[in-house]
Amino acid sequence: MPVSHDTAVELVRDLLELQRVMKRVTKTDAGQRRLNPTAIALLYYLDSNGPRRAAVMASDTGLGPSGLSRQLAVLEDEGHVERTPDPDDGRAALVAITERGREQVRAVVEQDAQRLAARLEGWDEDQARASRGAINEITTVFLDSLGAERTTSCREARRPPRTGPATADEEHDGEHAEHPGSPRPPQHRDHEEETAR
Repeated sequence: MPVSHDTAVELVRDLLELQRVMKRVTKTDAGQRRLNPTAIALLYYLDSNGPRRAAVMASDTGLGPSGLSRQLAVLEDEGHVERTPDPDDGRAALVAITERGREQVRAVVEQDAQRLAARLEGWDEDQARASRGAINEITTVFLDSLGAERTTSCREARRPPRTGPATADEEHDGEHAEHPGSPRPPQHRDHEEETAR
């Protein structure tokens, strides 16, 4: 049975309310951070995906060229990202996260996890996992409708159901999938960079 119009309307309202509340929560929880939420999201993106051309970053994140340029300038001044020559095109540059940037990502993820856990004090583990599953499910639907791929966490949500034992590579991937602040394995970064180009 397809989704009814009334349910679709309610979902739109629910998502708009979630978006509004998340902006307030993000602003409140940011506290005295030196970096704004957009800059932190860019670091998270680079930590998950590896070096990227600015044009690819703009396409993946939805930021305009001028807005992205301003954010990258701040991150570069703070030592969180660096530009390196693109080995496939000497005229282009890749934006890469630095170790300082990775430390910033790990610190922010840890802080946000602690704050979120405090906000969910009345929940149990099953409720938290069920909500995560629902969020990832609707995110996947939206990404599929756009013909886009995930650029940060929960990449495993897009895999088809496994019909046999996990392979050694899948087990290795799983070690990284549950920790959004950890960098992707090199072999995956190489594949994703080829796809982006």
